[in-house]
Amino acid sequence: MHLKSMHATNGSIQHQRFQIEVSKEVLKKAIRGDREAHSVLYQTYSNAVYTLAFGICGSQQCAEDVLHNTYIKLLNKLPSFEGRAPLGMWLRQIAVNESLMYLRKHKKHKAVISSDEYDYIEDYQDRDCDEAYPASSTDFTNRLDSQNDMHCLLNKLPEDMRLVLWLKEVEGYTHNEIATLVNKTPSYSKSVVSRALQFLRARMTLHDDLSYSVGEH
Repeated sequence: MHLKSMHATNGSIQHQRFQIEVSKEVLKKAIRGDREAHSVLYQTYSNAVYTLAFGICGSQQCAEDVLHNTYIKLLNKLPSFEGRAPLGMWLRQIAVNESLMYLRKHKKHKAVISSDEYDYIEDYQDRDCDEAYPASSTDFTNRLDSQNDMHCLLNKLPEDMRLVLWLKEVEGYTHNEIATLVNKTPSYSKSVVSRALQFLRARMTLHDDLSYSVGEH
């Protein structure tokens, strides 16, 4: 399986989480302010929102804050919900916006980075992972079905690259949509995704070489 198939596997999983539907009756009650209905909405979508935020930020604190803020924003905006898109996908956009706001507030998301400046990631320090890397690039993509493995691998990327790669390959946003979200061009998004995938492949190749060298002794 090719690295660029990430969206085909994990993106569909994410979309399924946000596409879970609640009954029209629950939605009507929630719009009227019914607390029990609010609780149903939280139970239905909280995992999807948390996973999205953690994927974008790579931080438990961020995921918890974004989940809280997204839920509050959802309750405030429900009266204006017109049903033009499924509720879950409407909520996903709120969660993405809250995640970006968190990154900017905490100065993790740098506003301007040219794709030509990403050579520095060659020296980017590895972060600890609970499990060893797989032995091949094929195993690498197969293991992305495990969220822990996916986050572990993506945590090796600088925040900006992780953000764009997650939105494109996991959440299924188009390059045009990402460009609007991060105030860049579609070409920027395409370049970042390409460089991020190249970086991950390079890390896998380096690990394979090290494993082979250790096995010789």
